[in-house]
Amino acid sequence: MIDQAVFNWAVALSGFLGGWVLKVIWDSIKDLQKSLAEMDVKMHRDFVQRSDFKDAMAGMHDEMLELKVDMKDGFREVKEMLTLLNGRIESKADK
Repeated sequence: MIDQAVFNWAVALSGFLGGWVLKVIWDSIKDLQKSLAEMDVKMHRDFVQRSDFKDAMAGMHDEMLELKVDMKDGFREVKEMLTLLNGRIESKADK
C-alpha cells in the first residue's frame, strides 16, 4: 500500500515536472516566433530594397565620374604650378 502511494506520487511529480518543462519550452518557442515576426516587419520597414538602392546608385555613378574628371583637372593644374615653381627655383639657383 505504501509502495503504491510512493509510486503514485512519483508519477504525479514527474508528470508535473514534465508538463512544466514542456510549458516553458512552448512559451519560449512562442516568444521566438513573435520576435521573428517583429524582426521581419522591422527588416522590411528599415532596410533599403535592392531596386531602390540600384536607382540611387545609378545617379551617383554619373556624379562620381564628374568628380573624377574635376579632380584630374585640378591635379593637372597643381602639377603645372609645381613644374613652373620648380623651373623658377632652378633658374634662380643657377644665377
